[in-house]
Amino acid sequence: MIYPWISGMLCFQYILTLSSMVGGMASINTAVFVPENALVGTVVARHNTSLQPVIYRLLNGNDYERFSIAERQGVVEVANPLDFQIQSTYQLQIRIDNERNLAKNASLWTLTVHVLDVSGYPPYYNKTCETPERSSGLPRLIEFTDLLLNGSSRNGLKISNKTDIVNVKKSTAYFSVTNDICEVNVTFGIKHVQDVAVAHVMSKAGVHNLTLCCVAGDNKVSAILIDRDWVREPDIPFLLPMAFSELVASKGLNAMWVDNERYSYFVLVKLGILKTATPVTIKLVLTKVMASAPYGELNFTGQTTVKLAGCPQGKYGAYCDKNCICKNDARCHGFNGACLCAPGWKGVACDIPTPAVAIDVRPEGNMYITGNVSLQCRPVHINASSMTWWFRASRNNSSKIFIQTSRNFSISPILPETNGVYTCEVTTSDGHTLERNYVLDVMECPPGLHGERCDRPCDCLHNVGCDRWAGCVCEAGWTGPTCNMSCPAGTFGTNCKQQCRCENGAECNPFNGTCICPHDLTGEYCKGKQRSPFHRTQDTLQYFTILVFILPVVVVACIVMRRKRKFLKEQHQQPVHEELQLVDVNHQQNMADTLVPWERDPQYLTLGNLVGVGTFGHVVEGTLHLPGELPVRVAVKIVDTNAEYVQADFNREMDMLIYLYDRSLHTKEGEKVMHPNIIQLYGVVTLSDPKRIILEFAPHGDLQMYLKRLRDDINAVNWATLFGLAIGVSKALQELERVTIVHRDVAARNVVITDGMVAKLADFGLARDVYTNTVYEHTNHHGRDELLPLKWMALESIRDGIYSCQSDVWSFGVMLWEIASLGEEPRYPGPFRPNCCQMVNMLRQGNRMEKPEQCSIDLYRLMCQCWYDASDHRPTAAQLEERLAELVREVGDCADDCVTVWESTV
Repeated sequence: MIYPWISGMLCFQYILTLSSMVGGMASINTAVFVPENALVGTVVARHNTSLQPVIYRLLNGNDYERFSIAERQGVVEVANPLDFQIQSTYQLQIRIDNERNLAKNASLWTLTVHVLDVSGYPPYYNKTCETPERSSGLPRLIEFTDLLLNGSSRNGLKISNKTDIVNVKKSTAYFSVTNDICEVNVTFGIKHVQDVAVAHVMSKAGVHNLTLCCVAGDNKVSAILIDRDWVREPDIPFLLPMAFSELVASKGLNAMWVDNERYSYFVLVKLGILKTATPVTIKLVLTKVMASAPYGELNFTGQTTVKLAGCPQGKYGAYCDKNCICKNDARCHGFNGACLCAPGWKGVACDIPTPAVAIDVRPEGNMYITGNVSLQCRPVHINASSMTWWFRASRNNSSKIFIQTSRNFSISPILPETNGVYTCEVTTSDGHTLERNYVLDVMECPPGLHGERCDRPCDCLHNVGCDRWAGCVCEAGWTGPTCNMSCPAGTFGTNCKQQCRCENGAECNPFNGTCICPHDLTGEYCKGKQRSPFHRTQDTLQYFTILVFILPVVVVACIVMRRKRKFLKEQHQQPVHEELQLVDVNHQQNMADTLVPWERDPQYLTLGNLVGVGTFGHVVEGTLHLPGELPVRVAVKIVDTNAEYVQADFNREMDMLIYLYDRSLHTKEGEKVMHPNIIQLYGVVTLSDPKRIILEFAPHGDLQMYLKRLRDDINAVNWATLFGLAIGVSKALQELERVTIVHRDVAARNVVITDGMVAKLADFGLARDVYTNTVYEHTNHHGRDELLPLKWMALESIRDGIYSCQSDVWSFGVMLWEIASLGEEPRYPGPFRPNCCQMVNMLRQGNRMEKPEQCSIDLYRLMCQCWYDASDHRPTAAQLEERLAELVREVGDCADDCVTVWESTV
């Protein structure tokens, strides 16, 4: 940056003035310096004239008409916005003539204008928080509606205030935006007597840090009550999150409020990431606030709706009172007025023409294999002599090949081999060449079709899925192209690949291999002979005699044990349900009724091979045979509930999955289903031991084991596929955020991969609810602290026990590290297995995990953003999905060179 000490303001410095004769004409040379953010109309230079009237004419050097000169006054002004990056020096040639005698006493004025670089200029256009353009309504970038505040105390104090604050005035609210992270903050100045009284009560009660949770949307919202008269004391810095002096220093309030004593309190609302025009309902609940006499215990509830409403075309700013300078169909950003230029234009205002090539694509929406796409090459500010299309396939390393010479090019139908990079090359009349690339990467088949060319119908039976390549994915016990045939005799299981071990001609259950013995055979494999009828009759009489005497005792014992088990169950579940306190109170009150349709009888459950062993139990493969329904292949999670905290985790996971199903917005064939990226629940077993949770079976196992298997053939690693799995997890986190649940253990080991390579978030044993108090005390009973996933936990979670959706984002960043390292255990500098204190010290000092060897710098940068100390500065789950989708597109752009590019990026 040149001369930073004068950036942001206009400064003239005449470097040299000479008078000489050029061709009989006097010559004057002058140099001035102008910052690039000088407004249109700003005076650049004045010519000292004699008393004789003269005429000024700007001859040349005025590239793109950046300057103008008054014909008779000799004042040079900025005529159009300047841009240091485009042109930093202008040499204006100005002719000065005597008005009375044009041929006499003419002189030439050479004015050299040096444009100075200004930090932070021109403004940055951030597409992440691109604002809509509104055509009606009050012009406000951020719109608040229906502010409702209710309060009450034990002594009868009641507060009820409903205000429509859509028309927020500058005298009561001050907006500030941070465009690079799409953050919007608003500070409300409190001066009304009633509002000051409420703020005073809350301040004296110690309620300063308010947490506002959104009912819908991706936005993170927080609010801080700031007392003008409070001064931070160094020995107790935790009492107030922000002092008034800090608010002033951050420039987060109107300068006119600083010395105005009428503003006693301020509420700083951080709206977080605003990138959607969808209205977001914000709720605030404060209960049992202990205020000073005479108020006593207070309860507050508040609600408002906020949305990014946008400004009318040509306007920007919080109150839409600033004029955009964008031209030539450029889009104006509502936050800071930055311009997004259309192809063929550049500069701050997009008013400087530049040669360019654009490619128009139709259709703009979803495209499928067997579909059509039309590409149109459009030269802008170019005298094109020819336009040529080239193609480089995605599947090989061949050089680009010639397609045709024309303006338009159509691809019909779209096939796997037509995916690749299409280049429009334009040759100008003077022999120069410009080009533009378009990447076609269509992988999905239209609904109901499959196959490499998507030309085979999906006629799958038994409600099974249809894979893009394999077609129908049959459940255990079924085979055939449409899963229409039972397994051949002697085989069973998935794809009928397992051999039955039944002997003596016994039949084999095609689903799980259980032997169906004839009446005269017995044993697991039907090896043994049944006993004679005489012995069976004798045994029956003995059993009947025992039954007559023992049955009453057994019945009484069962009743007592069942009541005792119900009592213990209520005791164990009570703290869990108190901890959850979800928004829907009726859900918690009717949890016992809710559990009824999910309870499964163990007799309908057939268990198979062991799938995995975890800290709290183990998982086995099984088949669920419900009356009147087809058998379903499932994974059965069996836990050891002898330990109290394991029982709590079991109940918590069960409740979370049922709650997620109840709150799901997804349907399939008219019936509600779980979110596509959250593991499906098929039922629970709670009335008998062992306790079980019946889940969807994942044939590809968990993500951690899948990554480890990829190490055997590093060349087979498909980064786009791995990014796709991470995108699936980010979608699951968005669903959890929507229903206000925190997972608390996002890691590769807790992500399973189902048919069709779909990643699904599982293991909700550590899940918590956002709406409850998220500050938990560490427990140290039964070694629970040692079982916390420290290497995946956010700083605030380890240090303070604070869990939120943004702490899940931290864990997601660690999961990305696992993906980039192909399943290695996270490695922090220092001890390989650090304890809580060591982890807190490392993280507070700014230590983070290093970039894995094969990881690109863009992916590592995304990880580091997930590991920001301040949780509100971390990306949201929706942003993570967008960023990962961009990485997938970048991988697609580089085609088969992706592995080389990925490994070599530093």
